[in-house]
Amino acid sequence: MTAAHEYEDMHHLVDRLPPAGVRRLRVLVESDPELSRFAETPQTQSARRELSFIGLGASGRSDISERHDELLREGLDRPS
Repeated sequence: MTAAHEYEDMHHLVDRLPPAGVRRLRVLVESDPELSRFAETPQTQSARRELSFIGLGASGRSDISERHDELLREGLDRPS
């Protein structure tokens, strides 16, 4: 049996599981030292630094496109 075939079989197995079975499978994977890192979701992975200017588009400012270089420098705390 090839790895691709095993992967496909596992996909079909998970698709057939009831919700309670999926939750039990997740608990098993999360408790396995070798597999737990694959069960991490973006929410459970270490927090990444969010850029302070991400929401700039909804800031209410009307001069964003004209001052984008200056605003980016401010957001990154870099001198001119």
